[in-house]
Amino acid sequence: MSPRRAALLAAALLAAGLPGAPRAAAPEPPLLGLDEAVAAALARNHLLAGAALEVEKQEDRADALRTRRLPALRLDLLASRLLEPLDFTFPAGTFGTFPGVGPFPPLESRVRTEPQLTTVALVTASQPLTQQYRIGLGLRALELGRDLAREQLRGERQRIRAEVRATYYRLSATQAAVAALSDLVRALEELDQQTGRYLAEEVVLRGDALEVKARLARERWRLSSAESGLATQRERLDQLLGRDLGARFRVEDPSALRSPAAELGLEEARARARARRPELRRAALQRAQAETGLRLSRADWIPDVTLSAHYARLVDFHFLPDHVADVGLLLSWEPFDWGRRGKEASAAGRAEAQAEAALAEAESQVGLEVGARWRALRDATGLLEATRLSVAAARESLATTMNRYREDAKVLRDVLEAEARLSGARHDEVDAIAGRWAAAADLERALGDDD
Repeated sequence: MSPRRAALLAAALLAAGLPGAPRAAAPEPPLLGLDEAVAAALARNHLLAGAALEVEKQEDRADALRTRRLPALRLDLLASRLLEPLDFTFPAGTFGTFPGVGPFPPLESRVRTEPQLTTVALVTASQPLTQQYRIGLGLRALELGRDLAREQLRGERQRIRAEVRATYYRLSATQAAVAALSDLVRALEELDQQTGRYLAEEVVLRGDALEVKARLARERWRLSSAESGLATQRERLDQLLGRDLGARFRVEDPSALRSPAAELGLEEARARARARRPELRRAALQRAQAETGLRLSRADWIPDVTLSAHYARLVDFHFLPDHVADVGLLLSWEPFDWGRRGKEASAAGRAEAQAEAALAEAESQVGLEVGARWRALRDATGLLEATRLSVAAARESLATTMNRYREDAKVLRDVLEAEARLSGARHDEVDAIAGRWAAAADLERALGDDD
C-alpha cells in the first residue's frame, strides 16, 4: 500500500471513531452522583420549605381546637357611674305580712342611690358536655387537613425528586452525546486536513473534499447545539439543587445509571403506584373529610348542654347582696329551623358521594398512566437495543470497507459513505439513550417513588 493511501486509511479510521493516537486529557470537573443530587435538592429546595410550614400550621390549628374540650374560665369586670340617682319605692307590705311582725315593710319606704362609681366583677367557669362530640369531629376534620398537608409535602418531595432524576438523566444523555460529537468533530478535522493536502496533490476528487468539509460543518453545528443544551440542563439542575448557576460538575455516564422502575412488571408497578401516589392518599383523605363533614352536619341536632358556675362581686351596691354565686346546667337548642339542618346534611352526603367517586377516578387514572409509562419505557428500551445493533452493523460494514480499501477495491467515497452510516447510527443511539431515560423518569414519576 502506498504511503498516501495508508495516510488516508488512518484518517478514515479516525473519522470512524476507531482507537487512534492518545490525546492529552483535560482535568475533569468533579462528579455529581444522582443520589447526591437528589439529597441536595430535598435539603435546599425552597418550595419544600413552604410545604413543611403548611403542615406545622395545620398542627397548630388542631392544638388550638383541643383546648375547647377543657373548662373555660372567663372574667368580666364592669365599672360604671350613674348619670342620675335611682329611687326605689317599696309600699308597706310589699314583701308580705308575717305573723307577730305584721306587714313588711311596715311603712312605705324609699331607697335612693346617689350617682357614684360602682363595680361588678363576674367570674364564669363553663365545661362543655354534649359539645364534646362536635368538638371531636371538628378536631378530626383538622387532623385530616393536617394529613392532607403532609401528603402535599410528600407529593412535592416526590415531584422534586422526579424532576431532579429526569433532569439528571437528560443531562447524562446530552453529556454522552457531546463527548461522542467532540470525538467525531476532531476526527473529521484531521480527515479534512489530510484530504486538503491530497486535494492539492490531486489524489482525491474536489467533490469528495467538499463533502468532508460539509460534514465537518454539520457536525460542528450539532456539537455547538448539544453544548448549549448541556449548559442549559446544568443550570436547570443547579436551580433544582438550590445553588448558584454555573457550577462546574459532570454527571454519571448513562451506562452507569440504574432505574429501579425499569425492573418492575406492569401489575407490580401499578400496585406500587396505588400505595405511594400522594394524590390517591389525598383523595382518600378528602373522602374521610367529607364523611366527617356529614357527621358534623348531623351533630347540629344535638342540644348544647354546658355545666357552668358563676360568681359575682358587687361593689358599692347598697340594696343588693355583695356576693352572688350559682352553679347549674345551660341548655341551648334550636327546635325548629325550617329544614335548614336537613338540607345541610343532604349537601354533606352528596359531598361524600362526590369524594368517593373522585377516589375511584383517581385510582383509575393512576392505573392508566402507569400502564402508558411502563409500555413507553419498554418500547424505548427496545428501540435502544435496535439502535445498538445498527451501530454494531455499521461498524462492521466500515471495517469490511476498510479491508477492501486496503485491496484497492474501493475509493474514498465508499469509506465516507460507510462512515456516514456509522455516524448516523450513533446519532440514533444517542437519541434512543435520551428517550429511554426520559421514559424511565416518566415511569418513576408515575410510581410516586420515595426511595
